[in-house]
Amino acid sequence: MFAAPAAFAPRCRGCGLDLAAYEPGPRALYPVVLPLVVLLALGAVRFDDALHPPLWLHALIWPPVVALVMIGALRLVKVTLLTRRIKP
Repeated sequence: MFAAPAAFAPRCRGCGLDLAAYEPGPRALYPVVLPLVVLLALGAVRFDDALHPPLWLHALIWPPVVALVMIGALRLVKVTLLTRRIKP
């Protein structure tokens, strides 16, 4: 279903559905991305306040955490939007 971490494949391998036609535009995903950015930033601040780790540890931890959370959320929202469009 996905050709890239958060992008639909051109066609479904199982049924042949044209998934490219259902790809939401970037503006449709702002309501998902912006709150996640705020929550991740607040999480980083709380993590820093609680443990006081060195800066290199922040640089080691937060890029993969942000990438995984964003990709997971975008995949979930895209699949939800796809199912709502196909099954009204």
